Amino acid sequence: MNNRRLALSSLLIVLALVAAACGDDDTATTTTAATTTTAPGTTAATTTLPPEVEVAFDLGVTLDPCSDAVNEGNGCIYLGVISDLTDGPFAPLGVPLTQAQEDFWATVNANGGIDGFDVVITAENTIDAHYDAAQTAEGAVALSDRVLALAQLLGTPQTLGALPTLIEGDIVAAGATWFSGWAFSDVDGGLIMESGAPYCLEAMNGMSFLFNQRGAFTWALVRFPGDYGGDYGAGALLAAAQLGLDDPVADILQIPVSFGGDIAPTVATLLTAAPDVVVFVTGPTEMAGIAGALAQNGSTPQILGAGPTWNVALKGNEALMGLLELTYVGTSPWSGWDTESDGHAALRAAAEAAGRSASGAYIAGWTWQYPLLTLLTEAIASGDLTRANVAELAAELEGVDYQGMLPERSYVGEANDHIVRSTVINKADAASSDGLSPLTDAFVSEIAADFDLAAPCFVG
Repeated sequence: MNNRRLALSSLLIVLALVAAACGDDDTATTTTAATTTTAPGTTAATTTLPPEVEVAFDLGVTLDPCSDAVNEGNGCIYLGVISDLTDGPFAPLGVPLTQAQEDFWATVNANGGIDGFDVVITAENTIDAHYDAAQTAEGAVALSDRVLALAQLLGTPQTLGALPTLIEGDIVAAGATWFSGWAFSDVDGGLIMESGAPYCLEAMNGMSFLFNQRGAFTWALVRFPGDYGGDYGAGALLAAAQLGLDDPVADILQIPVSFGGDIAPTVATLLTAAPDVVVFVTGPTEMAGIAGALAQNGSTPQILGAGPTWNVALKGNEALMGLLELTYVGTSPWSGWDTESDGHAALRAAAEAAGRSASGAYIAGWTWQYPLLTLLTEAIASGDLTRANVAELAAELEGVDYQGMLPERSYVGEANDHIVRSTVINKADAASSDGLSPLTDAFVSEIAADFDLAAPCFVG
């Protein structure tokens, strides 16, 4: 393990995504020339791996180069993506999420790949599931014999619906979700590689920050049904109780607009309840629409928004952005676009090269790939890229280096041993690249620091 971690420390890179195909049902063994990849802006370091590595593999890996191969002598590792890319509630986030993952792996490949393998996400392995649980489950089945792992699986209920297929096929996934249940192997089978603080701790930090800023306040909760709204909402309710706040004056389940939801009843309820603070656990469309409608009726409560409530496109509406600069405070697992870290510098360089715009979703998509980079490096070093071995390594993975975007991560032990508890608190800021500027560095409230995550915060 130590030798592999030393090797990985020389292999920090940056990756790409759009979904991947191909594979062989029969376990095979290949001998590949060892190469070394390095973090952007650094020179190649000497690997501790032997000059040649024998690697066993099965599904989602080939000896042949990837189509449009960057490194003709390398084999190919195929990854898949199941996202919301057109008309679902999180399509404005799903598109840059996926672009970031494409760019991450493209950078890895441009730096030589991972010890004899390029990593790709192909169009045929990228599935638009429209944030629908049934379509996500169908997508997982469709990809189950074509990819080694999933670079993105968007949505908590959607990921839960796909889990039986993942477990049956030993398919590891980088989940585009911060559900607290991913910290428990009896929930995810050790297959979901989460990054950042779970929703419920993020909410605890956000509520504590507002309390520290303004003292006691009345509040309302507007949330999507299911685990996203439930998990963040559970954290907000727990924090409110510990802070001595009253119960929310309204607790509203908001159906996504793209699913036929109507914001008018929510606006009417909030106008009557008149809270000091509204906690939004929705998409950006619902948050912005409700905030704008409230303002038109003379109500401008403080907004506390979960990370997925924000989209950089909100900057395009000058009047709305002016309102949000006065009212919006958001929580995020990591810092924004303009942050100075090696990881942020790498993603900005990749985004510029690919012609991408600044986006918090791009940051998320990029950051979620570091565990997969570490995992694939470990698996190749172990000589076994079979899905069964990759899944076994994932459940006990240590030493995930995020290039300064997050603290080094481990997945070993009980939930309290490895969960991330810090959150960055942001405010809306039209002058920043992604529309947000930080009010704090990585912030851990006393409530989150002391919280015993003995079970998922929300069980639906």
